[in-house]
Amino acid sequence: MELEELKALWKEEAEKEVSAHQVNVDEIRGVITRKSQSTISNLKRTIKMKVAITGVASIICIVTVVFNLSDSLSESLGLVRFMNPTQLAIIYTILGVSLAIISIVNFFNHIRITDFERSSLPTKETIQHVAKIIKSAMNLGTYSDLIVSPFIFAFVGYVFFYREEVFQFDIRVLYVLLIYAGGLTFSYFTNKYAMKKRFGNDLNRLKEYLKELEL
Repeated sequence: MELEELKALWKEEAEKEVSAHQVNVDEIRGVITRKSQSTISNLKRTIKMKVAITGVASIICIVTVVFNLSDSLSESLGLVRFMNPTQLAIIYTILGVSLAIISIVNFFNHIRITDFERSSLPTKETIQHVAKIIKSAMNLGTYSDLIVSPFIFAFVGYVFFYREEVFQFDIRVLYVLLIYAGGLTFSYFTNKYAMKKRFGNDLNRLKEYLKELEL
């Protein structure tokens, strides 16, 4: 009889310990979930701000071209005065279109994050999906400008060195290529730094939450 009582007592204590452990795990997961929700909200605000800024800048560039304001706007801002209105319109068009694309893509990134945030997925999966979207947004911000900015730098350099002359393969080609390479390098490192500063801390927090959930 004493043996049976001991077994029952041991089983009861074991169940209490398992229950207490489960409560502790649930509490930890609850804390991580709340922290991740706060971090995701910060990321959404950052993306929303980026959508607004790039969207407004895109509209300004496109309106400038549509209403033929390129020359007067550039002169009032003290920008390059050795370019004719057509050349300025080309630059504003490229900038406007590229900024519009970035704004639209980030707008849909914001929607996707909101959808995952409101879904019934486990916290771990939600964080994984959001982190993936943020990495994609960082890559877009870093590499999209590598296509646009160096080309604009090179185009401005070409117009500056050749003016109204017909294109010729001479030392000026090297100058334009150097400007392109310089613009490429400058754009890459400045954009990479900007993306890291804008999203890096929150993305690292999400990675830490994932590690904690795996323990």
